[in-house]
Amino acid sequence: MSNPVWKKYILLSMPKWLEWFANNHLPSHIQLFEKFLLANPYYVPNFEELQEGDNEFLLSLIYDEEYLNTLSPKGLSVWYYSDFRDFLQTLKPFSLKNKELKMIYKTFIKHIWWYERVYSIIRVQVAEKLESQGKQFKQ
Repeated sequence: MSNPVWKKYILLSMPKWLEWFANNHLPSHIQLFEKFLLANPYYVPNFEELQEGDNEFLLSLIYDEEYLNTLSPKGLSVWYYSDFRDFLQTLKPFSLKNKELKMIYKTFIKHIWWYERVYSIIRVQVAEKLESQGKQFKQ
């Protein structure tokens, strides 16, 4: 069974993702990102830059502050206690129906060691920001 918080996120984000796919050459972006990643394996993106836009499209797929602010405390709890593999499990059925999502899914799997680490760092930073706004979701 897929994670309901991630499923809703993917469904709500899909129009924005499809628009990005239509206006950008995804294979080139993936190739450049992979080269960068191999040259800088310990790179961790600046959390503040992720908030400002889609400078790093592949990372912006796993973070959307606007969406997180719509979640109830229970939804935030489900999000907080899920990991990157939950996201992948939820994304997989969509990747079977769209070639761009399939490319992204394969990239995530290929570099899971990096995405899991970065996602866990981003999740902690986002959780701290949400808690500073008075949201309570940790059990």
